[in-house]
Order: sequence, then structure tokens, then C-alpha cells
Amino acid sequence: MSEEKLKQLIEYLDSRIRMLEEELKLLKGLKEIMEDKVRRPSAEQSKEEIPVTLSEVKWRSYPSGEGEWCFADELPESFIEELRRKGIMDVDGYRYVYKRLSGGKEIVARKALRGL
Repeated sequence: MSEEKLKQLIEYLDSRIRMLEEELKLLKGLKEIMEDKVRRPSAEQSKEEIPVTLSEVKWRSYPSGEGEWCFADELPESFIEELRRKGIMDVDGYRYVYKRLSGGKEIVARKALRGL
């Protein structure tokens, strides 16, 4: 095989490698999106499933010990949309309150109804 043919073959292989690396990068991104969907609760959860999901969230306690909070994106989208509209909701023994912080981050606070 001539030197020119070898150079052409090397160029072809380089272009194929770049193309495959780009495809691999896209596939990894798609996989991350799918894994994130699996980790997050479904936005299409039924009303019966939401209390179970709410109890599974990693709630953070307020320093005062009165109530808990979590980031809104850790909760089902359907619940957050309804909470945004209503502002306050009572579900399964807790009162949930939607809050938007000054930096734009959304949180949900909750307190046990028996303590209210």
C-alpha cells in the first residue's frame, strides 16, 4: 500500500473516531437524562401516590426544629404545579407551603398539622 493511501486511511479513521466520540457523547447525555427521570418521581403520579412520594423525600429540618423543607425539584411536578396555584396544601397530616427564594430557587416547607 502506498504512503498516500495510508495517509488517506489514517484521515478516514480519524474522522470516524471523531464521529463516534461525538455520538458516544450524545448517547451518554441521553443516558443521564433517562437516569434522572428514573431517580425523580413521575410528574404523572396519581393523588394516591403523592403522599407516599412526599414521605420518601429527604426533608431538611429547620434549625428551630419546627417544620422541614426541601427543594421543589425533588417533588413530583404535578404536586408542585398545584401547590404553586394554591400556595398552601394539606396532605397526609402535613401542611405544605410553596416558597420562591430571592435567588429564584424554589422550596417547599412543611409542618405537621397536629402542631398547628
